[in-house]
Amino acid sequence: MSNRQTIIMCVQTFSVVFRDGQWELDAPCLISEHQEYLKKYLGKVTSYRVLAMVDGSPLYSLYQPPLAHPAGVRSLDHRLQRRFKEKRIPATATLSVIKNCQCECDHCSAVFYNHSQRPGLTKEELQEAVRQTVDLGVTTVIFLGGEPLLRKDLEEIICCVDPLKAVSILFTNGELLDEKRCRSLKQAGLLGAFVSLDSSEAKIHDAFRHRKGLFDKAISSIKEMRKAGLIAGISSYLSPQGMQMGHFEKMMELGKSIGAQEITFFDALPSGRWLKHEDFFLTPTHRQHIAQLVKHYRKQGDYPGLSVQSTMTSEKGSAFCFAANTQFYMTALGDMCPCDFTPLTIGRFPEKSIKVLWEKMISSEPYCTRAKVCRMQDPVFRRQYIDPIPDHGPYPYPL
Repeated sequence: MSNRQTIIMCVQTFSVVFRDGQWELDAPCLISEHQEYLKKYLGKVTSYRVLAMVDGSPLYSLYQPPLAHPAGVRSLDHRLQRRFKEKRIPATATLSVIKNCQCECDHCSAVFYNHSQRPGLTKEELQEAVRQTVDLGVTTVIFLGGEPLLRKDLEEIICCVDPLKAVSILFTNGELLDEKRCRSLKQAGLLGAFVSLDSSEAKIHDAFRHRKGLFDKAISSIKEMRKAGLIAGISSYLSPQGMQMGHFEKMMELGKSIGAQEITFFDALPSGRWLKHEDFFLTPTHRQHIAQLVKHYRKQGDYPGLSVQSTMTSEKGSAFCFAANTQFYMTALGDMCPCDFTPLTIGRFPEKSIKVLWEKMISSEPYCTRAKVCRMQDPVFRRQYIDPIPDHGPYPYPL
């Protein structure tokens, strides 16, 4: 595929070209204000590490399509519509495709959904959910579980992501991500995957997951992804205890040593069995330290790229809470929620379409407006929406 792509979105036509390490914008039909916005954004992304070249375009993160690509241009067009037309178009959807998992993690945010006796969505229902999700505007579809690779037909679901409109990735524990599965996922159109690691030490990781030998398989899966041409990432989280023990630095060293291309660090959040426990919150001092570490490692060309929640959805972050703003989550049962960590639902697919559920969610309190910080870490939000949830559920709880 050429590194020059043109795509028509709404009434706008423009293309982006990456040449000699610089972005060029060809947008004669865009007004000057829109052109300047895109040029500024494209200039900003060049400061980030390139994870890989995909179809002639640099890829800066698994969370974003390669920009000199139809899906990337679509994402830029939607960025313009959000910025200048105030349209609420989701960029990312996290879709759970299965309840089952080999692990029994104490910190699993989906534990109550996955232990439900209600039946999960069928393959055909999931395929339709994917198509409707992409048609709604999503440009990055993330597949979750349980453990998504337990689905033998996962590739058939991934194939429903239109490659001209969106990219697909997944989060996995890595146990089943062997050479053969990597090849079949690549053939189905998967861009890459984040492998979950709770610690840089095998014994600690396996104990957290209650799965002996899982750490070694997770490390092997990252190497197999690289061989197959998939983008290989690591997913972990940051807690006060982890920061004290140097978890950030240790994970960066591990990622570098095994060839991981990106590491994403979430904030440790009270969810799942720990929903009512609030002793995991990072302090402003922790966040300041995290910001310094991010700046340090981004200057080092031989370390993995970084996507760090603390630097985005906190008081001094560069973004806003993604939940029901540019993202939504659907459980394996079809419940639409604001995000993976928020146990609130607006309704169920396929009883209602993805579009109807999205519009209902973004017109409901408190999601009818944006929030600067992650709502699940906001005491006011938690007192009003999380504390009233009975211990016995139901989960997710009706919004």
